[in-house]
Amino acid sequence: MASKFRIFSTEIDATVDPDNADPAPATLIAFDQDPLFGEYDPDGADQDRGCVIRTLGGVVVQDFGVVEQDGVITFSDTNALESATVTALKTAYETVDGQFYFTDGYECWKVQFSRNPKGLKAFRNILVAYHSVTLFSYEIRLLVVSKEI
Repeated sequence: MASKFRIFSTEIDATVDPDNADPAPATLIAFDQDPLFGEYDPDGADQDRGCVIRTLGGVVVQDFGVVEQDGVITFSDTNALESATVTALKTAYETVDGQFYFTDGYECWKVQFSRNPKGLKAFRNILVAYHSVTLFSYEIRLLVVSKEI
């Protein structure tokens, strides 16, 4: 089964089919597979929305509401990525202030990699490396800039 997960950059409008976009995206990272043994949460927003201020005799609660920029997309998997995909992800992650599009095949967001906590963790899976296979496990955390589709 081919993956629907894509991270791409382009000058054209966001699309859920970057493989066939015209012009083609400058950066196009197709995941080797969608998370089968990991997790995918497109609504993983755990950002603080406000604060509670203790006062003498009570509290003041400030709630700023939920906005699109509070969104966090998280996904991970084991035994999932080949070396070339990990290299492409690292290059995208190292881009200063880089904004990309992410699609799961149904929706599309403009995103950037989280910096704190780290937005890309990829590590060689030692268990399958024992059998002379080089596959990487990964964890990715994307911050939503806007929802495009």
